[in-house]
This record gives sequence, structure tokens and C-alpha cells, in this order.
Amino acid sequence: MPRLPPSLIRQAGAISPHVRTLLPACRDIDSAVTELRWIREHVRDTSNPRVPSGDGLQQQREEEVGRRRVARLCAKRGRGVPLQYVLGSQPFGRLDVRCRPGVLVPRAETEACVMHLGEMIRGGELLLNQSGDMRVVDFCTGTGCIALGLYDALSKAEGTMDVIGIDVSHVAVNLSRENLKRNVDRGVLVPPADRKSIAFRREDVFDDAAMRTIPPCDVLVSNPPYISSSVWTYGRGQMGYSVRKYEPKLALVPGAGLPVYDDCDHADVFYVRLLDVADWLKPKVLLFEVGDLEQAVRVVRLVRRKAHTRLAKCELWRDWPDLTPEEDEAPELEVNGEVISVRGSGNVRSVFVRI
Repeated sequence: MPRLPPSLIRQAGAISPHVRTLLPACRDIDSAVTELRWIREHVRDTSNPRVPSGDGLQQQREEEVGRRRVARLCAKRGRGVPLQYVLGSQPFGRLDVRCRPGVLVPRAETEACVMHLGEMIRGGELLLNQSGDMRVVDFCTGTGCIALGLYDALSKAEGTMDVIGIDVSHVAVNLSRENLKRNVDRGVLVPPADRKSIAFRREDVFDDAAMRTIPPCDVLVSNPPYISSSVWTYGRGQMGYSVRKYEPKLALVPGAGLPVYDDCDHADVFYVRLLDVADWLKPKVLLFEVGDLEQAVRVVRLVRRKAHTRLAKCELWRDWPDLTPEEDEAPELEVNGEVISVRGSGNVRSVFVRI
């Protein structure tokens, strides 16, 4: 990570000592000022004042407690701890998603792709079946943000809906269940019932017996581990210091003990496995988050290698799939002689498959 110019540090300190503290993590003054505002708002909104009316001394004590808490959270963030862990939550669509160490932090780009998929289904662009009934399975669910986001987006649709979130981590499954309860209690999510249900299960996607207990689905989504060991170790590409130090390797890097597939980068093993699972679950739509354009191209090639997806429609989605591409963002890409549509603006983020 490049060192900060002394002039920038002085400029930050002139605004506020807290801005200077946040600068090593934020890297620019505007971001540091914004994060300081969020930290102060968090402290204000989560404080539990015990000040009787007219008790000025007690009010001063409470204000001092708040100032110390702001300073403590700024110091924590300045060391590189993700802001979502510092504040304890992250907005995701209409949801407020609890975040804790040991579970991957939801990204804004993931939110954009999930909301776009929900809008496509809700708006009729994807007619999955005549009855309107739908089942969604989200593998590597983490905080549950994808499963919960789709449940929220589609809960007013006609027909029955069943959403299943699956993760191998006990910590993740417990947190996803907590996020379900939290957002139901806040009145954001429709409480699960007979016709609208959502549940989270601890299962290993590489366990054949466990995968065969999952009922057939219409939509299969996943943000699986997709980072290579070398990128994780050396911090190449978009892999930042904060992610490597504080976020769970289990959710980001495929383990060394996972199966080896022919002509497949180890970073891509989850996609091969999920395509095999899709052969059992028979989804009509797949959406996989990927790390970059190169990995997206490899995933398209993997899709074309499987008999049940060989003729499927593939599309690449950028970070913001609902936005109009910039002039330098090509609307198409050629993969092994096949022209693949590219939707949205930003970096290539997901592979969409319509079977």
C-alpha cells in the first residue's frame, strides 16, 4: 500500500484529528470525512442516554462517553478494520444486515446485481414458470444478504415462494438467521409463512448426499469463494490489505483440500461444483458472482462444457447492471467465437445463465 503524502496527513489533521486517524484506511479526505460522519451517527443512534431533564453534569458525562466511543471506533477503522465490522451492519436494499468478523461483508456491487435480478423476475423479463411458484437457492450465503434480498424483492409476487440459503460455516448460518429475524422484527421483511418461506441451512456444497436433499429450484445464485491462493497471499489485483487481514479466508479462497477438476483453475472449483449441483436441482436461471473479467470468461467456458448448460444463454453483468454503459465499455465480448452480451457499467462482476 503506497504511503500517504505528509501534506495530505496535515490537511486531514486540520479538519479533525479523527479524519487524520481514518485517513490510512480511507486513503482520501472525502472518504474519511464521510466515514467520520457515519461513525458519529452510529454512536448517536446506538447510545443509551440516561440523562434526567435538567441534569447538566450527567449530560456532560454522557457526551464525554460518546466522544470516547467515537475516538475508539475511529482508531479501530484507522487500523484497517472494515467499516461494516466497526459499525456492526451494512445496508442491503431495504435491509439492514448485521456484520461480524468471520462472515464476509456484503458489497454494494453484490447488492446491485441481486436487486437487478429481482427486478427482472418481478417485472416478467424472466418467466420462470406458468404457476408463478418459485424456489431460490443461495449457496455460500454468508450474512444471508442475497437470499434475504431476493426474498424481499419477490415476496409480493403471486404464487408460492421458497428461499433456501446454504453455507458450510456455523457462524454464517447463525448470522443469516439473526438477519432474517432482525429484518422481520423491523417490519421490513414479510414473516415466513406457508406460501412465503425462507430458511438457512448448514451444508457442504461438496457433499453429494447433502446436495441431493435440496429440492429442485428455479433460481440458483452464489457468491462463492473465487480468489486464488496467490492473490490472497500477495494481495494482487483488487485484493486489499483490509480484506486479507480481517475478512474470512474460508469465504474468499477455495480450500486446498477441495476436489481437483481437469482444465480448471483452483480458484474456479466452486463454479464447476455448482454447475454439477445445478444438474440435480434443474434451475432455469443461474447467477454467479466472479472476481474479474478473466474469471468471468473462464466461467462461461465451464458453462459450455456441461451438457445441461451447453446451449444456455450466457450474459456478463458489470458492477451496476441497470446502468447504461460508458462509451469505452463494450456491450459484447467474444468467448471462443461466441458473442456474449455485457450488461451495465463498471467492472465485470457476475455471470448470468438462462437455461
